[in-house]
Amino acid sequence: MQLFGMQLTRRQAETSIGRLDQIGGILPFQLTEGRARGVQALRFMTGSGLTFTSLADRGLDLAHAEYCGIPLCWRSPNGDAAPSYYDPDGDRWLRMFFGGLMTTCGLTNFGPAGHDQYGSFGLHGRINCLPAESVNYAQEWDGDECVLAVEGSIRQTRVFGEDLQLHRRISTRLGASSLRVEDTVTNHGFAPTPHMILYHCNGGFPILAEGAELHVSHSGMRARDAEAEQGIEVWNTVTAPQPGFAEQVFIHTPIACADGRAAVALVNRSLRGGAGLGISIRFNPEQLPALMQWRMLGEGMYVMGIEPANCPTIEGRVEAEQQGTLPLLDPGETRRYELEFRVLDGREEIDRVVAEIDRANSAFGGRGI
Repeated sequence: MQLFGMQLTRRQAETSIGRLDQIGGILPFQLTEGRARGVQALRFMTGSGLTFTSLADRGLDLAHAEYCGIPLCWRSPNGDAAPSYYDPDGDRWLRMFFGGLMTTCGLTNFGPAGHDQYGSFGLHGRINCLPAESVNYAQEWDGDECVLAVEGSIRQTRVFGEDLQLHRRISTRLGASSLRVEDTVTNHGFAPTPHMILYHCNGGFPILAEGAELHVSHSGMRARDAEAEQGIEVWNTVTAPQPGFAEQVFIHTPIACADGRAAVALVNRSLRGGAGLGISIRFNPEQLPALMQWRMLGEGMYVMGIEPANCPTIEGRVEAEQQGTLPLLDPGETRRYELEFRVLDGREEIDRVVAEIDRANSAFGGRGI
């Protein structure tokens, strides 16, 4: 493995340390303050500078991430909260939204609250506010590589309603500057069930700053509404935080790059004295055929949402059914989703990923910077 600028075998690493946590690993802990009291969490430390936190009591979502002490994501004023504070009515999900590197929306709805033949539902669903079960984490050597992983299951059920299970595995390794999320969603019920899922990933300061850029491998995009139409020509640019900024949402149709995965990169070439830093997200566009972009450049609410989804309708489940785009899971059916987050350390790596996205877009006539 490559660690601290050295190529090390497992044996070489072990002869130099007393415990694995000297150089990296997983630290389980419990939050103790305010609404977060009692929340079970796991902190991953890869030894490369990448550190991130998964909250077992919030669907194993990723509440925080940093690289060499530099934050990689936006954190909302809500902070973390125990699932007992969840209120499903209307838009009250917004009181639980911590932002973070990844908040999962679903499993039966994302977008506005509503009511239909399947029942009532709140904004962005409830999966992020459910605790995981059978959580198991491991730090295991595979030859000379040390794999760090956690997995568990989250059940979303209702009497006379859905019976869905999300099984999640989050993994990285010592020396890595990336992490992988692997999800399977299974319908354990006996009737077809609506299944909408969206991965709400939230780029923030200092990568998100004036002059930063967003790059997307896509074949096209559209504005959600009139407010977004006003920003359609500058959708991929970033200004300093603005007072009174109104959110702008764009819906992209992602396309695969040469490796078969769609790619999104939020990059800041000026950061670290011009050395540059960015973060990329890759996913299979056949699994997640839509990408929502939340451009929110307000004071305090300064975030670039990058949101792969399995349905192109951001207006919610009722609208998706009316448009014929509502995904359904048959009894016993399973869907799989995979995402990779990677730190782009320096201009050379940024330029390589941006060029890869540009090549994919050129083949389809997509828009770029």
